[in-house]
Amino acid sequence: GWVTMSPAYFMQRHERLQDPLVPSASYSTKSVQHWLKAISGTEFCFNAITAIIAPELFEAGSAAVSKVVNVTRQPKKPVPVSEWPSIFTGMELIANRITLSHRDAGGARSHYDLLASLGIWHDATFSIKDLNAELDYFPGTLAFIAGKVLEDSVGPWKIGERFVVAHFMKDKVHDRVGVSKPAFPVQMDLL
Repeated sequence: GWVTMSPAYFMQRHERLQDPLVPSASYSTKSVQHWLKAISGTEFCFNAITAIIAPELFEAGSAAVSKVVNVTRQPKKPVPVSEWPSIFTGMELIANRITLSHRDAGGARSHYDLLASLGIWHDATFSIKDLNAELDYFPGTLAFIAGKVLEDSVGPWKIGERFVVAHFMKDKVHDRVGVSKPAFPVQMDLL
């Protein structure tokens, strides 16, 4: 199965800049709130890694998350939007599912997705079709990928339990709160 969580999302078919941002339905549940609180320390580390690898992405994500607090329309039962632990505006928890070959439609070309492969003793492989690459995707693997640019998939695995926490940013959410797209990181940024 999978669950998508976000402190600020557009409702389906309502993605104009004047449309309101709302928390995802799953973000409003107590079980998701409890889980996010439990992983907040891990998310702090993921945020720090992002700041090192892609500083402009980190800045854009931080700015967007801080701004959504002020513009998100609260449901009847308010949710703690300000307690969102990530600089990414969305997360998807995917458990024991094959991920078909795809490109991420909602991000900007310069947004990296952060994929954290977790689970128990699985031997999954992460495929990047555009690069003709097959990479080990064992538990504990972190991968940053330009998901709108590169077509990726995770095929069947033979043993173990697999889950991934996919972190992503929605370009239209950033547009809605007035945050510019970051530039692509280049080699000189890392030297």
